[in-house]
This record gives sequence, structure tokens and C-alpha cells, in this order.
Amino acid sequence: MGRDVHSLAVLFIMPVAFILIMSLAMRDLFETHAVSQIKILVVNQEKSDQSRAFVETLEKLGTFALHHMDDEIGFDMIRHKMFQDDFKFALVVEKGFSLATDGDASNKAGRQMILLVKPSVNRQTYTILKNTFAANLAKTRVAALMKGQEELLGYAGIDIDKLLQPADALIETRYVSKGKLKFKVPTSVQQSVPAWLVFSMFFVVIPLSNTLIAERNYGTLMRLQSMNISTGFLLAGKLLPFFIVNLIQVVLMILVGVFLVPLLGGDALTMGDSYGGLLLITTAVSFCSISFALLVASIAKTTEHATTIGGVFNIILGALGGIMIPKFVMPEFMQTLSVLSPMSWGLEGFLDIFLRNGNVLDVMKESLLLSLIGLVMFSATAFIIRKNCRFKLDYPDVSYFRLRRVYSDCKKNVPLLERFFTTTTYTTLMY
Repeated sequence: MGRDVHSLAVLFIMPVAFILIMSLAMRDLFETHAVSQIKILVVNQEKSDQSRAFVETLEKLGTFALHHMDDEIGFDMIRHKMFQDDFKFALVVEKGFSLATDGDASNKAGRQMILLVKPSVNRQTYTILKNTFAANLAKTRVAALMKGQEELLGYAGIDIDKLLQPADALIETRYVSKGKLKFKVPTSVQQSVPAWLVFSMFFVVIPLSNTLIAERNYGTLMRLQSMNISTGFLLAGKLLPFFIVNLIQVVLMILVGVFLVPLLGGDALTMGDSYGGLLLITTAVSFCSISFALLVASIAKTTEHATTIGGVFNIILGALGGIMIPKFVMPEFMQTLSVLSPMSWGLEGFLDIFLRNGNVLDVMKESLLLSLIGLVMFSATAFIIRKNCRFKLDYPDVSYFRLRRVYSDCKKNVPLLERFFTTTTYTTLMY
């Protein structure tokens, strides 16, 4: 197998690189709490405990990127800074903030802070921002009013910590999907590992096509057929070595997700407990991908032709099946079309195991469908090869059927297992 270095690079190095790049690059995109942070200039003129508590509360939200400025800076300088460094908002906490939050009547202005906004700001963004500030301001006022009343509130059975906990802690988020009731948003590594694993398994089309086309051009395939070996049985012998390659791919990609990605700052891949389900979906995807490669090899006339056909179809199926863009961020009509890609079913099967803690029954649907698709392509390949019989021989004057008749008479007693391992050995050596 060491003869084809480029094929090995495609099958192993390429998916590892994709997993690392996509897991790290899209980490923030897949974090449910991560949003595009809003840049805000902050000027805390009061510097009281209440004002500091309010600003700290905003920082803990993770929604805002706060940039603090000198407390004595004037409004002209704030305006200049907003346009110079492209800040859409600026927050000025004025002196008297603590009096307002304490409910002190001496604060005649009744003003607690000033929000500076560029006119070009989207109205929805401004509304969300103002409501967030108002909610945190109300929390700050409640905390100030409760100060020193802990004992009294304790007698009343009121837990101050629970009362002042962030509001989002009281909200449970459940994601819905058109395809599944129990839907979870994957992390970047939970999306990238199975996605590029499925993609790389389908890229077995390159080395397998090279092998099958070489056997056809050199006459090896016809010699194997003439040894009383049926076309279906001959093609089945091609499955074993590449199935082993796919198993190695699965193990390698999982190890990358579990150990290597965390070392580079990403999240670790979490796996379910169903190794039987993992083996089932792996076998189904492998059979489907190898059958696809055999079909391409039977249609293509040259290795270049096979590489072009296989590469184009893999990219299209990958884009449609949620490999390059997660399906849950696609428009609804694209999610519907994704079922046309076998990669989509393979990806869903792996996500059932890695993300949803599924078992054998949970991946049975995807596995059966992939196996059925693989069987159709496998049968089509056998039909095409039997029908065409376009083999290039060193002796063109000897017909295929005559040669097969001679070999059949000589080799009719060759055991079945010997014929199978002969076919498998040829495949491995050619690769």
C-alpha cells in the first residue's frame, strides 16, 4: 500500500487537516452562548460600588466588548473616539448613579446614565441593547435596596442569591429541527469529525478507481474473472482491503478529535457509549462509499476521468449533505434537499452516536438506507462490467469468452475461499 503515497495523503492527511482547521475556525460559531460582541465605550464617572457592579454585570454577559476610557473625558472626546475607532455605542455612568439606585430623593435629575448611539445603528440592535441595560440596571437597584436586609429577608424565606441570579439561568433552551424531535446543536468538533470522516471515506473513490482501472487495462481483471470467479464475487473481493482502510480512518479521526484538537485549544470530541452503533454506521457508510467508487471506476475510461467524476460528485454530495455547511443553518428547502445525499445519512448516523448518545436502533434507519444505496450501486457496477467486458489484453486475438472457457476447465475445482483471497490479494498488491 505504500506505492500510492498521494492516495494515502488524500485518505488520511487531508481529513485530519480539515478536522483541525474547521474545528478551530468554527469554534465560536457553534458555541450556543457566543454571539457577535457589540463594541461599547464605557466611561464610569462615579466609580461607586453600584456603578462598578453594574459594569461588571455587563461584562459577565459576554455579549458586549467593553472598552474603558478615562473617567474625566468629555463628550466631545467620546464622540471623536466613536467615529475614529468605529464604536456604535458609548455608555456614560454619571455621578449620582448610586443615589438613583438607592432611591435617594436628592438626585433631582433622575438620570443614571447616558447612552450615546450613532444614527446609523439598526433599530432592533438598539432596542435589544437598551432593554439589556434596563434589565441589568433594575437588578443593580434591587441589589442596592436589599443591602443590609439579608437577615430580614432570611426570616421571610427569600434567598437573595437566587433572586439576583442571571435571568438566563431561569430559561431552558430547546432546539427544534424539522427532521428530529430530540435535536442538539453540535460543537465544532462534534460537527467537523463526523462530517470530514464521511467525506474522506467517500474519497476512497480515487485509490480504488486507480486500482480497478489499472487491473482492467493490464488484463488482470479479466484473468481473475476467467478463473471461474463471478463478477459479483470478484467485486466483493475489492471491498475487504478498502473496508480496512475506512476503519483505520475512523479510528484515526476519532483520536484526532479526542486528543489532538483539545491540545490546540478546541473542544474534545465526546462519544456515546454505543460501540455497536458506531460499528454499524461505519460499516454502512464504508459499503456505500466503496460501492460508489466501484461504480465510478466501471464507468470511467481513465484514472483522470475517474478522479474528475469522483471529485466533482463528492464535492456536490458533501455540500448538499451538510459536510461543508451544517444542515441546521441551511434554509429549509436545502435541508429538505439534503436527504438526496448519502453523505447526509452517514453524517446523521455519526451525530446520533457522538452527539445524541444513540444506540444501534437509533442508527438503524440511516444504516439500512446507506446499505440499500450501496447495494444498488454495487449491482449496477457488476452489470456494467459483465455487459461491456472491455478488457485490454496482451493477446488481442484471444477473445475473453474463449480465455474464460479455458480457465474454467482448468480451475473449476479451485476452492471458493482461495478465489476470494486471490481477488483480495490482487487488489491490495495493485494498490
